[in-house]
Amino acid sequence: MAKRVRFRTQDGLAWITLCGLDASGAPAGYTPDLRAALGGLLDLVARDHSLRGVIVQGDVAGWPVAPDPLEDYATVGEAPDLATLAQALATLELPVLARLSGRITGGSLALSQAADLRIADPETTFFSPEFSLGAIPAAGGLVRLARRAGGATALELLTRETPLGATEAMGLGLCEIILSDPEPPEIAAALELLHDEGVPPADAALSDPAAYLAAIEPRRAGLRKGALAEPGARALEVIEGALLLSLEEALDFEAVALEDLSAAPLSQALRHAERCTSRVRSAEHPEPMRIGLWDQPPGFAGALLAAGHAVVLGASDPGAIEAGFAAIAREQERQVQEGSLDPETRDTDWARLGAAMTRDGLVGCDLVIATGPQPVPEVPMRLSVLDRALPHQTGSVLIRAGGIAELVPGAETTPEDLARLEALLRLGDEPVVIGGPGVGGIVTHLRLAYIAAAERTVIAGASVAQVDEALAQLGITTPPLRLADTIGISRVCAGLEQIHRAPGPFLGLLELEGQEGRVSGQGFYDWSNRAARPIPDQAEALAALRREAGIAPRRLGTAQIRARILAELANEGAALLQRAQAHRACDIDLAARYALGLPASLGGVMFAADRAGLIATRKLLRALAEEGALAPVTLWDVLIRNGKNFADLDRR
Repeated sequence: MAKRVRFRTQDGLAWITLCGLDASGAPAGYTPDLRAALGGLLDLVARDHSLRGVIVQGDVAGWPVAPDPLEDYATVGEAPDLATLAQALATLELPVLARLSGRITGGSLALSQAADLRIADPETTFFSPEFSLGAIPAAGGLVRLARRAGGATALELLTRETPLGATEAMGLGLCEIILSDPEPPEIAAALELLHDEGVPPADAALSDPAAYLAAIEPRRAGLRKGALAEPGARALEVIEGALLLSLEEALDFEAVALEDLSAAPLSQALRHAERCTSRVRSAEHPEPMRIGLWDQPPGFAGALLAAGHAVVLGASDPGAIEAGFAAIAREQERQVQEGSLDPETRDTDWARLGAAMTRDGLVGCDLVIATGPQPVPEVPMRLSVLDRALPHQTGSVLIRAGGIAELVPGAETTPEDLARLEALLRLGDEPVVIGGPGVGGIVTHLRLAYIAAAERTVIAGASVAQVDEALAQLGITTPPLRLADTIGISRVCAGLEQIHRAPGPFLGLLELEGQEGRVSGQGFYDWSNRAARPIPDQAEALAALRREAGIAPRRLGTAQIRARILAELANEGAALLQRAQAHRACDIDLAARYALGLPASLGGVMFAADRAGLIATRKLLRALAEEGALAPVTLWDVLIRNGKNFADLDRR
């Protein structure tokens, strides 16, 4: 029997415990070994006529939670799938009680809704992340909840962006009782009541069809809008099917909907984006350290304190130290008021916070994280916060740009120190990616490639507004030519030269004429009224540039514009990977999402290249190289020759 399922009987009751962690101690969902063991136990219980009831519960870590909830519904090997297990639980000729703890989501939601009664610990939360991944809960989780508690409850759980607490969940019907650390006799008494009085009806919400439909009506229009319109429409159909179809038909309908949605490009992209965001490395959190921070965000200092570290906070401006202390105190007080931090812990954390009025005040720290290259006292570890990695850098560098923290190890950084630094940085608000030596960071390269590709598309025949609009319609929140105007044209040109790329003719003309963008009032757009407006006579200047370059402009459609720019971004990412300035395609996708405003529904630039096909994308890049774009780097040839894609690089 798998170690993740434990079983015992006592006084005529069967106790099934599902372990939330795998053998390595990592959170895990309904893996094939767990499902096989649970299936065998349910068969055993069904044949044991001496039993009077069944209790299913999580262990000390709570119920199983998969890193990707859709993996719970996968059919792998000979193990029974989750739908089969939920059906077996629901059809036992014994009352079944689910004792809920931890987070109830995915497979745990399906099994708990197949039980006859649900008792939750006060700290239990309920969440359905499947919808944000372009899919729906399945294996009966959505259908059984809708039939028992109503379609409106099912939609409330489905569309929430944050977990439901136990009290709110009980009000909606996700559980019936809340008990703090119930003793076995209390649980046995609840089962005896079920045994004597009969189980509650599993289809109680179907008694008034008109009320059922009326309750979901206000949500109907909202679910059919936006990027999640398709999964929203399918969810409504499943919830309506829970009312109108037999249970067996409704479960089949739910299963087909999940299969369709999870195979769709939208769900694949959203799942990839989520994996990039939530990726956690195996390195354990370091032991408590004394950490000096110089000109660093107070929120990061507060997070380090909460993790048990001592912090010395310093700043170039003494007033910033006082402001930082105040910000930490306000956040701690907020947590105390909401109940997530007790006053004693707050006082203990506060006692570990010190101040440094000069850099010399950081002496005695185990690690110093300081902005700028200025010297600090000799310490075991130092992390310099710069705008780029310096040539021949021996120590590690942190580059903060575009909402991303890029950690670049130095020549003397050991793997152990790198893992320790990464774990500490992950306590902050910014996603962390690992970079490598070279000019500029990941975000800088992506931004400049993005702008250069857009300018090249304009020279090829599109207008400035057409380029930005094509990407804005894709859901990108930072169109490239507006971004160039925001950064400043001279800075963009200098950045391109720094990474050994020549600015295009349009960028060169704007710089020559002193049209800096937003700061000067005109660049790619007219900013004279603070809002970006097209420039009426821009077409004449572009026509002259094209004649001088010998380019015959051509009409470019929206799809062509997007394909060109995404291909160039993917090539820039491939170049970073090839030079070891980035180590994971996933990190490039994460950086593009944060720094360029790419929507999660796109997955990322490397993911998009995999979806478009590496051969087709390389062919497009070769054509663009004739217009001045970077030629496809060798990594494309290597991957194509070996039948691989960029996602395979992350599986190494």
